[in-house]
Amino acid sequence: MTTESNSPLTPMLRQYQELKRQHPGTLLFFRLGDFYELFFEDAIAGARELEITLTARHKERGAPIPMCGVPHHAVATHVARLIRKGYRVAICEQTEDPTKTKKLVRREVVRVITPGTAIDPHLVEAKESIFLAAVCGAGDTYGAAFLDLSTGEFRATEAAGPDAWARVRADIESYAPRELLFPASLAPLVKDSYAGHTAHTAPLPLSHRTEDAAPVAHITPAGHAPGGGEGAALTPLDDWLWDPISCASLLLEQFGARTLEGYGLERKTEAVSAAGACLRYARETQRAAAAHVTDIGFFETHDHLVLDAVTCRNLELVATQGGERRGHTLFDVLDATVTGMGARLLRSWLLRPSVRRGEIEARHGAVGELHASQMKRDRLRALLREVADLERLVGRINLGTANPRDLSALRRSLEQVPHLLRALSDSSSSLLQIIRENADELPEVRASVSSSIEDDPPVNLSDGGTIREGCDAELDELRSLSRNAKQTIAALEARERKRTGISTLRVRFNNVFGYFIEVSKATSARVPEDYERRQTLSNAERFSTRELKELEQRVLGAEGRILEIETRIFGEVRTRVAAETKRLQATARALSMLDALVSLAEVAVR
Repeated sequence: MTTESNSPLTPMLRQYQELKRQHPGTLLFFRLGDFYELFFEDAIAGARELEITLTARHKERGAPIPMCGVPHHAVATHVARLIRKGYRVAICEQTEDPTKTKKLVRREVVRVITPGTAIDPHLVEAKESIFLAAVCGAGDTYGAAFLDLSTGEFRATEAAGPDAWARVRADIESYAPRELLFPASLAPLVKDSYAGHTAHTAPLPLSHRTEDAAPVAHITPAGHAPGGGEGAALTPLDDWLWDPISCASLLLEQFGARTLEGYGLERKTEAVSAAGACLRYARETQRAAAAHVTDIGFFETHDHLVLDAVTCRNLELVATQGGERRGHTLFDVLDATVTGMGARLLRSWLLRPSVRRGEIEARHGAVGELHASQMKRDRLRALLREVADLERLVGRINLGTANPRDLSALRRSLEQVPHLLRALSDSSSSLLQIIRENADELPEVRASVSSSIEDDPPVNLSDGGTIREGCDAELDELRSLSRNAKQTIAALEARERKRTGISTLRVRFNNVFGYFIEVSKATSARVPEDYERRQTLSNAERFSTRELKELEQRVLGAEGRILEIETRIFGEVRTRVAAETKRLQATARALSMLDALVSLAEVAVR
């Protein structure tokens, strides 16, 4: 990293460098007021990739430091561009109020965004899963795990025998992950299998790295997806992170279980190691427990038809042979879904077709019943159009990134469930009946959000107006004070004119002195004794009073206090919603399957 040669770094830049050392291999977005700044090599790479102006800090000292920045309100769009190019981004926030400290503001990296751990709506396609994969093993036994952090979908597999690596690699191609984790000792095999792909040192905290783990000297984008998709990264992790005992303990802690037998992972050492490493990486990068990852499913190769990348490409299942992901593919022909989660499920059915007779017949039975009733089909599709992507909403709620509109969308979605259940009440298909049983109305969640969150809240909590009137008495009082500040000031001004007999008296405000009373020099001798002089001008005098100081404190403190209360209430609501994660996920799975089945029936009719 470049440093100044002629003068020591400022405390702020030393803070930047320390955080950068803790997160090698990333572009560090460093929060400074209303901007995120990049410095040194990060600035050079960021300016080039984002096509923004590269400037310099401390040019007057003769040792300019490259820098560039983006406004905080536009950071998601810029980060999305970098992630699509294969970069890893560390988001550094101010973790204390600058107004409450005279020292350097404390900053921390709150999240590391990698190609395989993207959850922000700007970073994910509604109809595509974003899988983080992990693979490990040796000899004739290999395991793999696949985690979609945006939804909590988590699966693992293990293969044994002389063709174990080939079978596991076929599964990796089937899931086409955006990022592939592997032990450093497995690097020769992985690099040989995915020749031409770029590998990076993992952006984990120093506590999870060996002393000799070399940081990436220059930031470069990752390679392409193992399965031929777009923009996957190969990420080696230290071998000790794959210890099967610690990985098993991590999984048991995550799921609140005593044994992994119920998940099909008993004596599946390599699958457990892959799953544990995958989960640990997700938790470390997100700085969160990822509580929406509530279980894991073990699958065998014979559970579905294995279609390698060449077969998928030749059959043009989800992309044409020319590589286009939109247009004349089988998925485009069959996709009449109206929700993102339904589209993702249908896509997975195409890429990993079931070979279980009972499952296939159950789907056919449901599609047949829906095919026979246009009225039911139309009713269900109309209701499902009002349902948001519940799977990803639950993910963002648990990872602490959900905004006010996410909770509002959750409420509107759950309001459709009772109507959907009534529309399915006369279903004879076993699968439609199962869907009806698993879709939970969650009335307490709806009531909690409805009573607290405005129907049409702002995107950002900091914009204010998220919490509904009547939810909190102090909040209502502060809002009233804020709204009526002008009238209150005008009333005080009128009272002071009458009390002093000075008709030209004015109550004014500026950013330096706050609120003050201003009178002309000619009338200054008539001010009451309780007036405190604040400033003398050439033709006027400025004063304050105890009442004005108290009013100023209330008015200027109201906005800050309003935001504090709204933030607290929003956090409480989000916590209550997160507590019902398993029920919400069951409902999301039921509605996504219903959407996929209705889609197939609609296409069959067309």
